[in-house]
Amino acid sequence: MSEQELTQLFTSLRARGCRLSGGRELLLRVLAAAGKPLSAAAIMNSAAVKRAALDRATVYRVLNFWEKESVLEILRLQGDERLYHLNLHHHHHLVCTACKKISSVDSCRSLSREEVLISKKTGFKIKRHTLEFYGLCQDCA
Repeated sequence: MSEQELTQLFTSLRARGCRLSGGRELLLRVLAAAGKPLSAAAIMNSAAVKRAALDRATVYRVLNFWEKESVLEILRLQGDERLYHLNLHHHHHLVCTACKKISSVDSCRSLSREEVLISKKTGFKIKRHTLEFYGLCQDCA
């Protein structure tokens, strides 16, 4: 994510009424710089978080805040592993079960049609969905 895109994100968050404290902004910067989903441990071990001396409780509190604001999305892998990534546009994931590589998939048109059918059939009002595909990447296959 470019600095300009990050500035636009911060501007839109402020317009929504989100307060960007040092820790909140820092964690978004760490995730943006990574360009891939990160575990909470990886976030805490990042040089920027260590320099800022954010403690574990603060990191988890900020991650929870951004998840509730729909700025972050949690990717739950097999087991209890959780990875955090910026939720800037709707997408799904391909997760390699061998090397743990994660790729994004942006196609969701047919799922949108399925959502409409499910809503009509069940009366359930769908707000969002997540989808991960597990298998082997091209290198591991």
